[in-house]
Amino acid sequence: MYSFIFYVVITSAAYFIVEKIARRGWNIPYNRKSGFEGHGTIHTWVIRIGWTVFFICAVFFEAELVGAMIIVLLMGFEAFMQWRMKKAEREYIMTLLDLVFFIIFITVGYTFDFLV
Repeated sequence: MYSFIFYVVITSAAYFIVEKIARRGWNIPYNRKSGFEGHGTIHTWVIRIGWTVFFICAVFFEAELVGAMIIVLLMGFEAFMQWRMKKAEREYIMTLLDLVFFIIFITVGYTFDFLV
């Protein structure tokens, strides 16, 4: 239990430090908008359906890795839509950074039994 809390705190701190450095290095302003606003009707519905499938898998089937894969797909789709629709804002770089940190978090967590 304590290893899980310690792991989450350390990973969160590392993420916030890397995010701050990346935003300064690439001159990406902070995005104050909600992350659930779609860039069109298709994007909005893909997000809604994807999160619904994720919650169904997580609650009813207890499929942790399937849920993690759904989140990876949703984050990848979000980064693609940000790149496609709002390339000048470069927010897709931060979404890809989120995706990399999420994959590292899940991989290290399950490898060393922090998330089990």
